[in-house]
Amino acid sequence: MMQEQTRKQALIILPGLTADKAKRDNMLHFFSDNSPYAVYLPNIPKRRSLKRCAQWLGAYLEQIVRPERYQGIQVLAFISGGFVFRKMSSNRPIRHLEHAVYIRSPIQELTLAQFRERHGYLLLWLLRGQLALDIVAINQDHLDFPSTGSGQGLIVETGISKLARSMGISRERVPTGAWEPGILLPGANDVIRVPESHDDVYTSTSVLGQALYFFAHRRFRKSPQQDQWTNHEDVG
Repeated sequence: MMQEQTRKQALIILPGLTADKAKRDNMLHFFSDNSPYAVYLPNIPKRRSLKRCAQWLGAYLEQIVRPERYQGIQVLAFISGGFVFRKMSSNRPIRHLEHAVYIRSPIQELTLAQFRERHGYLLLWLLRGQLALDIVAINQDHLDFPSTGSGQGLIVETGISKLARSMGISRERVPTGAWEPGILLPGANDVIRVPESHDDVYTSTSVLGQALYFFAHRRFRKSPQQDQWTNHEDVG
């Protein structure tokens, strides 16, 4: 973690269910090396229910991050991390929340439901915990997206992960409406589709760099050169 005492802004990264230690370490190093933010990457206890995960995250923010110390808070949320963040924010909104970028995948989100149908509740619980079961069962309309001071961005994965491919899931099997930005993030300030699958987004400098660019400019970079993320002036 960067020296948060010297930073005016903080970045909170909320990974999804498939982010192992190597992927988490990659994100921590990327954002620590290429951004002006104090970087926090909480290890949400995903064996617990969505409600308990949200309570845990709220306590982490209050006790560890302490948002009142910063002028602005940025949030980068991947699928399940976004669900936990939204659930938490319904009761304990983050102070000084400036930007939020959500990374979502209609393909990967369908994969959880298909896995449950094919293999049953018990195996999904054993592999991914109660949080995965709750995400499959929840009515997303009941989880509002928290308001931000400066804007919200949406990154949509269009690639097919190994798990989705092994289950025979293709883009054509995803309902057309599931790709609509108005469903994935109502009121988004900007939306970009990326070719990466959920296997790749945690290690793609292009995708992670797009999040940084949004935090700085309230829009995504549209030029082909999306992987130049060594200039702190460009992200501050």
